[in-house]
Amino acid sequence: MEASKEKEMEGTRTQDEDFQVVLPNKESNSLVISDSVGPSQALSPIRKQNMGTACGPFLEEKKETESYLQERAYGAQACRDEQDMRIHSAAVVKSSEVEFPVQFRELQSNTDLKRPPSNWLQEHSSIRLPNPTLKHADFSSFLMAHQFPDCIGEVDVVSDAENIKKLLKIPYNPKAHVSMMIHRVGKTLLIDEFDIYKYLLRQSKKEWHWLRKFFFEHVLQSLTQMENVLVRPNKSRNVVQSRSLLSKFLYHSINEEEKRPPSPPTQPERSPISVRRPSVIMNEVMPEPSLEEQLPQSSGESFTRNVVWNFEDLHMLIGTDLPIFGGGKHPCVSLRLRDMSRPINILTGIDYWLDNLMCNVPEVIMCYHLDGIVQKYELIKTEDLPHMSDSQFSPRLVRDVAQNILAFLNSKATKEGHTYWLFKGKDDDIVKLYDLTSLSFEGRICVDGNEEETQTEDSGNPFTVPVAMLFYRVAKNMRSSEDYHTKIATIRALLKNSLTLLDKKEYPKIVSSAHYMLSDLYVPQDIDPDSPVLSDCSDEDSEWLSGGGSDEEAECSSDEENSCRFESQSVAPSNPSSTIKVSSLCLPHATKTQSHYYKAPPLLGSLEERCYNALNHVVEALQCLCDSRGKEQEHSGSPGEKESPMCSPRSPEQQEPKMARPFQPIPMPYSPLNSKDNSALVIAKEKKIDTQLTVSILSHQYIVASWWDKLSVLLLRKAALVYLVLARSSCNAQRYGLALRYIKFSFHAWHCMASRLCGHLEIPVPNQALALAGDTYYMLSKSWEEVASHIEDFNNVTNVHQDMLGLFECLEPSEEIYKRLKFACDVEEALVMSLQHFEKALSSADKQTYFHLLRRLGNVCNELGVMYMNQSAKLWEEENVGFEASKELWTKSAELLNRGIEAFTQVGDIANVALLHSNTGRLMRLCAFYCVPAEGHRVFSATERHYYNQAVTEYQKALDILKQRKKSIEIWDLVVWEFCTTLYTFASLMQDHPPYAFAAGDDLAREIVDLLSKALKYCDVKSPGARQPLYQYRAAVIYMRLAGIYHSAVRAGESDTKNMRHLAERNYNKAAALFMQLENPVDILKVQLDRAVLIEDQIQGMTNQQHLIKHHISILQLLVETKQALKTCHSMAKLKVDQGGLDGKEHRDDGVDKDVDKDGRQEKDNAAAKDRKLGENSDEEVTLAPENTSNEDEDNQKIRALLMVFEKKLHSSLMSLIKIMSGISKASKKSNIGIDAATLKQMYSTSLNTQSLPLPEHLLNAINFIAPILHQATMYR
Repeated sequence: MEASKEKEMEGTRTQDEDFQVVLPNKESNSLVISDSVGPSQALSPIRKQNMGTACGPFLEEKKETESYLQERAYGAQACRDEQDMRIHSAAVVKSSEVEFPVQFRELQSNTDLKRPPSNWLQEHSSIRLPNPTLKHADFSSFLMAHQFPDCIGEVDVVSDAENIKKLLKIPYNPKAHVSMMIHRVGKTLLIDEFDIYKYLLRQSKKEWHWLRKFFFEHVLQSLTQMENVLVRPNKSRNVVQSRSLLSKFLYHSINEEEKRPPSPPTQPERSPISVRRPSVIMNEVMPEPSLEEQLPQSSGESFTRNVVWNFEDLHMLIGTDLPIFGGGKHPCVSLRLRDMSRPINILTGIDYWLDNLMCNVPEVIMCYHLDGIVQKYELIKTEDLPHMSDSQFSPRLVRDVAQNILAFLNSKATKEGHTYWLFKGKDDDIVKLYDLTSLSFEGRICVDGNEEETQTEDSGNPFTVPVAMLFYRVAKNMRSSEDYHTKIATIRALLKNSLTLLDKKEYPKIVSSAHYMLSDLYVPQDIDPDSPVLSDCSDEDSEWLSGGGSDEEAECSSDEENSCRFESQSVAPSNPSSTIKVSSLCLPHATKTQSHYYKAPPLLGSLEERCYNALNHVVEALQCLCDSRGKEQEHSGSPGEKESPMCSPRSPEQQEPKMARPFQPIPMPYSPLNSKDNSALVIAKEKKIDTQLTVSILSHQYIVASWWDKLSVLLLRKAALVYLVLARSSCNAQRYGLALRYIKFSFHAWHCMASRLCGHLEIPVPNQALALAGDTYYMLSKSWEEVASHIEDFNNVTNVHQDMLGLFECLEPSEEIYKRLKFACDVEEALVMSLQHFEKALSSADKQTYFHLLRRLGNVCNELGVMYMNQSAKLWEEENVGFEASKELWTKSAELLNRGIEAFTQVGDIANVALLHSNTGRLMRLCAFYCVPAEGHRVFSATERHYYNQAVTEYQKALDILKQRKKSIEIWDLVVWEFCTTLYTFASLMQDHPPYAFAAGDDLAREIVDLLSKALKYCDVKSPGARQPLYQYRAAVIYMRLAGIYHSAVRAGESDTKNMRHLAERNYNKAAALFMQLENPVDILKVQLDRAVLIEDQIQGMTNQQHLIKHHISILQLLVETKQALKTCHSMAKLKVDQGGLDGKEHRDDGVDKDVDKDGRQEKDNAAAKDRKLGENSDEEVTLAPENTSNEDEDNQKIRALLMVFEKKLHSSLMSLIKIMSGISKASKKSNIGIDAATLKQMYSTSLNTQSLPLPEHLLNAINFIAPILHQATMYR
């Protein structure tokens, strides 16, 4: 059988006879040494000499013919290498415990290597040589993984170089015995040598019980010969002597006499694989597992060199102790000691070749000896090692073996957290892989005590905790890396696997830390609560073996169902045992080696779902800390002590008594003699701050006593943040009751954190939380009609919140917090609480958020001020309590509005400043309105005048701040309308109810004219819009009032009567033109009658008949111009009759010709009914809601009174014309006006209501008859 295997290998070597190893042109900086060796120490480039030749001088050059033949043969071999397939290999040193280079010294011929050199077994700074007394750690892959956690997930294998070489030599060594433990972390496999004899036979039965039982019951029973399995380490005398001789040879080869030049400056060289280096240090430093928790067994010596080796498409992190020398023209070589009496076999050649590849060493120097006496040296290049005589092998076969073994392990060892045993017995042709964890779960190994009652704590899997700690360390390292955001899904998978393997009772610190990091993945600490937006976090550039392939991770909790919905290539579950033939390892591996892994599931789900997941992890972590602290107090505390499970323990220095220490002076108290203070000053060194026990809160660093305190503070801070994010999300969704509940929980968590951090200091609540509380109360006041649903949301508490509240109650009672943050009883309380929270937020806000908070504060002040304003007006109107009784509300309103003006002024928001000035002006108008006594003679009082002056001042300030309409069109239009209304009302009240001080003077009329003219200035009658009819009507009324003032001056006979009459006529005309456009019959009739009265006043005392006729004709023309108004009155009367109302003639009475000031009355009523609504948006228009106080009966009475006056004016003018025309000759009558006396009499008779028609209809018929005749007379004139 062995002969057939040798023939197969020989055939393979024949097919792959020549290969070339491609090494990088530029050597690693840690492997390059300077060329400082003298000529006497130069090495001859000897190539592939006959290994049987043992004679000749030391490094003697061959004859020219032999050199020519060798060079020719080497050239032919090189040509074949170029045509054949190449092996790609590169190595990057991750760490090294020695300095490079070390100078190489050639030993003289016949040097006795058995004699130890003077420097034997002494430490050397430039090289680390083998020491027979030192030994590496048994499970070195865990040590390397913890040293370089950034490589986990990037490399395929982490192992000792000897383990890699042993696996790659399996096809060449049928007698090889393989026993290795395999563990998977992501796509990385951890491979360690497992000594069966040491761990299963020499140790006590309590240790490794789980594996010993399986070994004896299954492995030994399947093999016929026990010696094929229990292979003891070879510790024979020859082996020990060989190791000792090699050690002495290497120490002899160190050239300590030669002065080593300084090392060249190192330049960073990037690894061929993407190796991350953490550059972003997180503020919170998570605890590290202890060394005992990291490694399955106690640690040993570390490797001289840790190298990332890229062999074809395989990436491996390996540890190696290969000594590297240099000197002269050969700056990087490895030394080998060979016995000339024994040829080099193929296994030794593979060893030399792989060692050089792993360390990027291009050459090897062979030193041949006979019985410890140096004979000669030989220099061989690394690419020539596979072609040495008696040790030829195929590099491609080695590559295929490596790829096949890795492919086998990747396809079978798929579950993270499981322990796999790779086993091959001596002279066995198959390699077996056992999933020990799955076998124990299936009952093949009794580890749970169901089958055996005598189970101890050590009977469990000793690799479970180290693997879990490695998961934790790798996740922690990824979390502090630069590409942290692209590795969130991977970190979550690692932490979940770690929590699955760890017992929270035994390792509460690590479990709590893992829960905290998981909560930070769902809701990062740097999230902005004001805009909580979370993207789908999935790994973009790396793939990771998730625990989803295992049965434990296949089931997702209800809170994480959305995060488990992803499409990926599922991992095939590994069988409890798998095998592969050794012959299969030699088959060509055509495809690229890939492991059966898939991308970790991304963190999907809505914001609320991720927040709930984060809260679940926070609850688990806090509960774990509480339980662990409670157990600790049970063991160490006295029964009478009652302390919170989360209270701070005393530091170790406080627990241990202070005792004197040798070589350390005892500080003595000292005080200067001239000091008045008798207290002693104790001089002591300041304690160094442990940066690992610091917590960053609001940009301040706080020191805690222990890891328990730090984790508690971090978890409580995370809970406060998550609840704040939930509150903002609920507020955005208009669920304000739910938002208030979350804010209450956030405040509770924050106060618990502050009490744990420093109970004697007060840590302010973040202004973001206070501002959110203010926003929520403000928006709650705006949606008070839905208060029932908000109260239900506020009182509804789910299970996870109930658990969290239970933990909070253990830390700090919540009565004080509930008083600070409760559900408002009404709108006023909601606004008051909003104002209080904004004030607190301003006290601790930075410059960036200060102005935003000021704007919100101004909005609340305006809303609250307007509310108090309306409440006082309503109180006065409904309960008639009087002005003094509601003065407190007026004062509060004024204070809040002034405070809002100050806030908006600091922000520079001119639109809102103008708006609040306008609201203050409205407040002054209402004060002026309600300060009038309800009884007694109505007089415009000084108090009323004072308030109106303040209102005018406030409106003028608003316009001065805005300056131009284009800055804020809506606010400008509003302020202008309010200002115009105030001026008009002010003037109207002074005109209608003049004060006593101005009763006898002309200053009152002048002031009224000024106010009306100013009001008229702000009446924009030309610009189209919703307010254009209002402005037109206001302007018409103002013209009427101005005309009335001038008319009164004419009647009073003041000086410059002609000018006054002209001004009265002009204002009457403008008012009539505007009233005609508005088509209001009452106003049209009134203005036309007033114009007629003005003409009548002018007629009095006039004797010129022509002037009299002209003025009477003008009066008739004014009356005829009311034709459209009469039609409207007739239509209204007819409509009323059709609806069953009273007939017009049934209500004929003696009306009074009096001035009806419709707009003046309405303006006062409207001022009490206006309500401003200032929303969150500062540019929102304040709308008016005028009330229509006039009713239909009053309008009918006004119309009837005006029509009666109209009828009298018509009769009077016609009668006067008839009288004048009667005294003039018949010929002259016709020539003057074009109407004779008979026609005038006919017109007068028509104006008489002989048929008893309704008054509007009668007057309309008369005007229809008179109008053509009057038009003809006018044309004639």
